[in-house]
Amino acid sequence: MYNRWYDKYSDLKSLLELLETVDKQYIDIIAQDFLQIILEKYALNFDEAIQKMSDNAPPRYSRWYDENYDLHTCIEFIKTLDDNEKKELINSFIMSLASFITNADNG
Repeated sequence: MYNRWYDKYSDLKSLLELLETVDKQYIDIIAQDFLQIILEKYALNFDEAIQKMSDNAPPRYSRWYDENYDLHTCIEFIKTLDDNEKKELINSFIMSLASFITNADNG
């Protein structure tokens, strides 16, 4: 079985599995909301975080979430965090996605 880097983070794996089922027309909105969360949480160190992401950018974009640059950026940003920060940010993304799905279901 092939293990992806995020398979060791069950919350992130679940988030990505759920995101993969979301209608593509909503991914832009969700990804932009995730970017906003990152900006709010990491505004003071954002330049450094952007540099880390670009230093660690994959040589090719072949994963389903790479199709949306904003979502790709958010997922790559998670890689730059320590485990506690990963968990906190992933939980914020999960709450955001849950809110989006709830609001979408209510019209």
